Amino acid sequence: MKLADIFVLSTRMFRTRPTRTWLTILGISVGIGAVLFLVSLGYGLQNIIMQKIVFNQAMLSLTVRPGSELVLMTTTTLADFKNIPRVNDVAPMAAFVGQAALGNLKGNVELRGVDASFFGYSGTAAKEGGLYGDNATGQAVISEAVLKLFGIEDPKLILEKDLGIQVFLTRSAFEGKSLEIIELPIKFRVSGVVGDGQSTFIYIPLADLANYVKVPSYDQIQINVAKSADLNFVKEQVIAKGFLVASLSETIEQANKIFKVIQIVLGLFGAVALVVSSIGMFNTMTVTLLERTNEIGIMRAIGGGKGDMRNLFLSESVIIGFLGGLMGMLIGFLGGTFFNWLVNSLAARFGGAKTDLFLYPQWFLLVILGLSAIIGFLSGIFPARRAARMDPLEALRYK
Repeated sequence: MKLADIFVLSTRMFRTRPTRTWLTILGISVGIGAVLFLVSLGYGLQNIIMQKIVFNQAMLSLTVRPGSELVLMTTTTLADFKNIPRVNDVAPMAAFVGQAALGNLKGNVELRGVDASFFGYSGTAAKEGGLYGDNATGQAVISEAVLKLFGIEDPKLILEKDLGIQVFLTRSAFEGKSLEIIELPIKFRVSGVVGDGQSTFIYIPLADLANYVKVPSYDQIQINVAKSADLNFVKEQVIAKGFLVASLSETIEQANKIFKVIQIVLGLFGAVALVVSSIGMFNTMTVTLLERTNEIGIMRAIGGGKGDMRNLFLSESVIIGFLGGLMGMLIGFLGGTFFNWLVNSLAARFGGAKTDLFLYPQWFLLVILGLSAIIGFLSGIFPARRAARMDPLEALRYK
């Protein structure tokens, strides 16, 4: 039997039993759509998190913090870190509680004195505007939460505005031990906004802060190395000195592991629907076999071989599975697109950022399509084997 003949006979089910055939395809498509919908949600969540991480220099950096309140990171500590073999550069951050003023509006903020290199080493990126560069003075980079403090919705409206800064010489705004309030004599022009809507903080050049405020210690130090192979060595050296160390590369690795588990769990939920639909497909193929027993006998009697019967039923099941995969991809894609639109509409209404909650990697779409064809093939193996083993005379006598 020619391949074209097998294809024509395999698609005859759409003419003879269209309702049952399309319902079977729909059953497969629901299962495939559920898998695609749930797994794409996992990829979307992973992408949202990873988009907030700036790679390059941040991947070659360690974040160092004091191990306890009794441990201070001073200029001596900074020098010690620089002298560790394989360390390329260090960038400290000094944090103070303070107050920012925009015209007549005032609000309490955390002031973070940092050099420009700190941004790259810590993975900080501007969502609007830009970060200040080396040797900058009188510049400020604010968080999105500061915008809310001043009642500003569009971050572009605060760019190039001048802020007045006061520094409270206490480490906590809640201790009630402010010994002195220092108003910095210069204004700080806003150059950029970073995407943090929870914490109200302002970055200003460390040199500007140190000119007017004594900086007894640092709250955080970024250590940069030349290559990723040096990270573990430097990390061990810093830990041995009694400091807490974290690296972005480790965080990303752990996050990816967590999201892989999430994707697998979500995929398993969708697989339940897929198993149910594949059982329905198996049932359909078995019923088809019984209905076409006489037909099988006739084809065998006029010269059709066992392989032809087997290929005929396998072709039918693969076609059903493949079409179910296509429809399932459409269902999953439309469902994800609808929820993306819904989430973005709500985000726009409440002042949030646009994001895609569902993501569809091309390779995964190909896997889904191949999986649907494989499921069709597996569902058709048993009916195909029975069809191939039928005795032609018994098949002709079957009623």
